Parts: sequence; structure tokens; C-alpha cells
Amino acid sequence: MMSRLQLALLDSDPYFGEMLSAYIRSSEFAPRFDLQRFTSREEGFAYLSGSKEPVIALIHESWLPPPDEVFARRTGCMLIVSETERMGGVLEFPVLFKYQPLNRMLAMAAAHYHEFCAEMPLYSDSAGAAQIIAVYSAIGGSGKTVTAVHLAAHLAAQGERVLCFSLERLPSYAWYEGPADQVEPDDTFSRLLYYARSRPELLPAKLEQAKYRHTLGRFDGLRPLREVGEWMELKPSDIKALLQAAGQSGLYDRIIVDSDSSDASAQLELLRQADLVLWPIADDCVQLRKTSDWMEAQRKRNGEEARRLLDKLRFLHNRNTGERRNDFTAYSITVSGQLPYVPEWKCVARVEEMLIRGFADDAAALVKGGGAVERRAAVDGAAGRA
Repeated sequence: MMSRLQLALLDSDPYFGEMLSAYIRSSEFAPRFDLQRFTSREEGFAYLSGSKEPVIALIHESWLPPPDEVFARRTGCMLIVSETERMGGVLEFPVLFKYQPLNRMLAMAAAHYHEFCAEMPLYSDSAGAAQIIAVYSAIGGSGKTVTAVHLAAHLAAQGERVLCFSLERLPSYAWYEGPADQVEPDDTFSRLLYYARSRPELLPAKLEQAKYRHTLGRFDGLRPLREVGEWMELKPSDIKALLQAAGQSGLYDRIIVDSDSSDASAQLELLRQADLVLWPIADDCVQLRKTSDWMEAQRKRNGEEARRLLDKLRFLHNRNTGERRNDFTAYSITVSGQLPYVPEWKCVARVEEMLIRGFADDAAALVKGGGAVERRAAVDGAAGRA
């Protein structure tokens, strides 16, 4: 990760500059941007002309055209700040609507810089330290989405930086829709896949533009794919590129992926890339047998790779009522944590009614390496078999 980048705002409106400065100091952009504000045209352009370091210049449209020496700068980039919302730009310079949410404005500025200043990227070239958690089950309806979203919300509430998104063939859109005022087109994920395949070096910046803040969980999310045909065309390289881009952004501590129940090649690549795989499973003989058969098929088909996958697999007893009718160990399944049974979920009108504090406590402990959960789960399992 490079050091903080200079961001220069040239705008005669002091209130906007103060608002932008306060936002940067309290946001995820604080480690990356050092804001310089200029309400004097002469001082602002003198700063840009004399600076030898890369600068992202945000120049109000009323200050155009800038001096020739500003046009001639070879480091950094320039964007135009406009009072009106419009598409397009002046020459090669994008136009940013001044009164849009500031996180979107800064994400667009970062994306433009990354695209045109590839020699000094905002993002590192190696994979980041973010932990990748896949929430998986070979059986549909096992509670993957509810688990993924509750886990993301739990970690975000504890101050962690979390990205959570779905790779399901038929996603639970109600959980992953962006805020009502976000007018991004529905092909957001499709555009990310385009960059993953054609210009992966731009993917971290494009991903930052595509993210939104989940209204309920307060974590970052991505809108899912809308077309089943696009899901069918997902490749392992797409998944690897997306996960690497999220890690390289330096924005996240955890990346949580709500996986599909299939064993398509793209889903298996997700499991390979994951640091931890959480598998919700009910006390149901059909689910237990299917899960056992899946694990055995992996062992026969993939050998050493299957061993590595099974080593990072952790089962969560979903819809736990405090007792078990089945012997999980008879299916070679060791339970590492619990997810409670919530009778109110039998009939739900809105997903807002389903976000329950404490639902993902055990899952979060596993993510953080909580051995106590596994020890307690072993005791619970013994009690259930007694």
C-alpha cells in the first residue's frame, strides 16, 4: 500500500471543503487521502503547478480553464466538480456531481486515479490480509444467506471492515439490494466481471465504485448478478480475481461470500481461495446424508486438495433447539458452533424482521479463531447423543 495521496480541492465554497475534510477524517479514506483545500484560484493553481508529487485535483467548473502548466502535469489526475448532475466530462476529465454522497465521489476519484496513474497505484500488487470466509452448503435452504448477512453485521458492529456479497445462482435479492436512493444500474456485478476478465489491474478501483453500505448491517455489499446465464458463465479465474481485488484494496478485514449450493467450478474455486468455510446444517437425516456424501465425493475426486478443503470446513448446527435427534458423528460431521432456531422466521414480510442480535455469535467466534466454541460444541454434541 502506498502512502497517503494528496487530494486538492479547488473550490471557492468553504463550507463544502470543510464538509469534505471532516468526512475524510472519519471515513475509510482517512489512511489514503490528505486533503488540501483552496478557495483562492491563484493559490490553488500555484499549488498544482509546483507540486512534484501525484495529486488528485478536484477543480470546480467555475475555475475552468486551468492554466497550461496544470494541463501539462505528468503526475496525478484532474476531475471537474460540477453543481449539476450530468454525464460526460471536459476533454478527458470526468465530471463529478458536487452534491452526491461523498463516499461515491471519493470512490470515483480513486477509480479515475487508478486507471490513469497505473505507475503509482493506490492499491498494492499482492493479495491483502483480509480473511476470506465462504458460507457454503451443498443443500439449498440450509441458511447460508441468513448466516452470511448476520455474520457480516455482527463483525461490522464490532468495528471490523467487512465486505459481504452473494455468488448464488438465484440470490436472495432482498438481503443484498442497495439503498433506495442508489441509482446504480443492475449490471454492477456484470461490469465487475468485465474488468476481472479484461483489465484486472483496474478491478480494485471498480469494485470500490460498485460497493454500497448495507442499510441494516452497516457492512459493504455488492449487488448480485441478475442473469442466470451470466452465473453459468462464471469462471474460476473470475472468482480469484474478485477476491484478490477486494484484498488488494486494503479496505477490509473480512470478505464474506454467500456461496451457491452447487459444486460448479467457480464455486469450488471460492472454496479453494477461502481461509475458512462455514457450513450451516440442520438436524435432519437427509441433510446429514447429503453432506456426508458430498465430502466423500470430494475425497475420491480431489485427493489432497479435498483434504485441504475439509480441514478448513466448520459445521454450524442451524435451527438448534437445544437437543439433537441425529448422531452427527455417524456422518463424520463435527459441529463447531450453533445457530439458534427462530420460530418467528416461519412467516416473514420483510428481511428487516430477520436481523437478530446474537444469531451469529458462534460463527463470529470461529472466524476470530475461537477454540472455546469448538470445545463447547463438542460438549453440546455429546449431550445431544446421550
